[in-house]
Amino acid sequence: MFIFSVLVIVTSCDHSNIKNINQNNLKTESSAYLLQHAKNPIYWQRWDKKVYKNQNPNEKLLLVSIGYSSCHWCHVMEKETFEDFDVASYMNEKFISIKVDREENPEVDNIYMTATQMMTGSGGWPLNVICLPDGRPVYGGTYHTKNQWLEILGKIQSLYENDKKQLLTFAERVEKGIQEVNSFEYTKEDKLLQPEILQNEMSFWSSNWDLINGGENQNQKFITPVKLNYIQQYQNVNKDKKIEAYLKKTLKNIANSGIVDHLEGGFYRYTIDPEWKIPHFEKMLYDNAQLLTLYANAYKEFKTPLFKSTVYQTFTFLQNRMENNEGAYFSAIDADNDQGEGRYYMFSIEELKKVAGRDLNLILDYYQIDLDEPIENSFYHLRKADNFNTLLKKYSITNDQLVKKQKVWDNKFSVLKAKRQFPLIDKKIITSWNAQMILGLLSSFEAFGDEQFLNQAKKIFSYLEENLISRGKLMHTFQANESKIEANLEDYAFVIKASLALYQNTGNTYYLEQANTLIQDAIINFETTENPFFTYTENPVLFSEIISIDDNVIPSANSIMAENFWMLGHLLGNKDYSTKAKKMIGGIVSYFNEGRGSNYSQWAQLISKVAYSFKEVVIVGSEAKKINKEIQENYLPNVLFQISEKPSELPLLEDRFFKKETLIYVCENKVCLRPSKNISEALDQINN
Repeated sequence: MFIFSVLVIVTSCDHSNIKNINQNNLKTESSAYLLQHAKNPIYWQRWDKKVYKNQNPNEKLLLVSIGYSSCHWCHVMEKETFEDFDVASYMNEKFISIKVDREENPEVDNIYMTATQMMTGSGGWPLNVICLPDGRPVYGGTYHTKNQWLEILGKIQSLYENDKKQLLTFAERVEKGIQEVNSFEYTKEDKLLQPEILQNEMSFWSSNWDLINGGENQNQKFITPVKLNYIQQYQNVNKDKKIEAYLKKTLKNIANSGIVDHLEGGFYRYTIDPEWKIPHFEKMLYDNAQLLTLYANAYKEFKTPLFKSTVYQTFTFLQNRMENNEGAYFSAIDADNDQGEGRYYMFSIEELKKVAGRDLNLILDYYQIDLDEPIENSFYHLRKADNFNTLLKKYSITNDQLVKKQKVWDNKFSVLKAKRQFPLIDKKIITSWNAQMILGLLSSFEAFGDEQFLNQAKKIFSYLEENLISRGKLMHTFQANESKIEANLEDYAFVIKASLALYQNTGNTYYLEQANTLIQDAIINFETTENPFFTYTENPVLFSEIISIDDNVIPSANSIMAENFWMLGHLLGNKDYSTKAKKMIGGIVSYFNEGRGSNYSQWAQLISKVAYSFKEVVIVGSEAKKINKEIQENYLPNVLFQISEKPSELPLLEDRFFKKETLIYVCENKVCLRPSKNISEALDQINN
């Protein structure tokens, strides 16, 4: 009996030659996370149906353990539990043990995370699930000590041997629950979208905001850029000064906080406290890519120097540490080095004294260090002071003097860090995360007009075309010089969005054509007939389709697809695309109720374009790119741009090209005002 009846994973490498599952077979893998477990005494196998077909004649339970390379608690459980020979002996005898890199196989993680949250009310990583031989889960949990793990394994195995019917009944309930989570009731009636829908939700949501530290009221703080992107759009279209003040305070607090690496740049994943002080030190590409967009857009509107410097520091970090020298970006940097979590980034009091020299008190104030509150073992983490003027007065120095001192400190910190082991970099290239990087770079290009951002965005797109398309199909990852695993909906959605953003910034119709081709492929691969949404994978995973519509740390792939249909509908004059977008929006509106709308912030950004005033800005002529560049330095969230330097038959561009002049058309519902040659006049038309 093979363990999974239906599996969507298709890889470019053939694992069918692995026949002996009574050994650890991870040493042949390219995933950094799987390779981290290749020397465990447990007989780990990768997630691949071919390996297990007819390999489980005794119908052993399955143990599916899911994590990622930069996960601190995954490392802890490996060291404490999975490297233990008593644990390995029991698991090897009683279970088929499967290791999953959640970044390679997010659909597997989705199914088992959903199950675990249903069973326990929470989830996280490492995610450890015990399943029947057909893959249906009967237990789910996260980090366990050795003794906890052995106790759980023993109890589940005892039930399986002595009361299998109880486990079968429970598995059926979990299976049905997962299927219900991924099914939606859809009413085909058109719903009138009014601003009140969003305004009512904002009043609920804002009551849970942390008005002191910024962000939401949580014990652990995640930045969640998609929510802050929507908050910026909302305060802009509603001219809401209170929300504007909250947003600016949140962004300033975050930029100066402990979630930022103030020496090398870049953002850590989250903080373990509500004041943004102490991070978990892993750095993820998807966070940093989205934060480029967030801070670039914030600079467009508020022109705050801190927001600009945050973008440039983050970009410098990404170039120095995460770019692969061919245009693409690696997925993550571990939290740990050989000395422990965060030890690459923290400093002892002796090291701080060595860096500071005679300026110890100044450096303590500059980096908000309280010597009575070390993080652990007398190590300290750096944050930035939020008011440099206070420091200048306190220490009677000028800003130029402080800048000079800070540069000296940076050099000394760099000397100390050069002697340390740098954390592991997970060098897999993930399609959707790199597409998000394109979007972040293009937002930065728009905000600052710096061509290096546009050039790097083009470079990433070329890399994806050359390396992540195999036999005409978009692929999910590139590792060890090969593309692996067919792309999921998230990959398609973000690459299409990136293509459209490149088109809007360059006027090159090649990118528009690529977006149209990819969205047609996505329709074929992922469209459903029961509702207007799209499945995450082409085929069901195990016993259920996956249809995800709410945002997480990454916006919902369905919400990005709806936006893609909406944009392409306008740009191409494609009524079918516009209808699909309209139906998807209609299917989501019922979720905007009693504050739940905060989990659908990407959808809210699209709904805002429908419920409020929305304009098309068409720029045609030899100076189109130059004018477009100047206009997009402004924050204009409810505007669709289309440009061309030559005649075009596209609906918004047709019959609008005239030699020797460049015209700006500001339109609403395809009805245009008198064209302008003047940028300030066009901005007045847009804003009025």
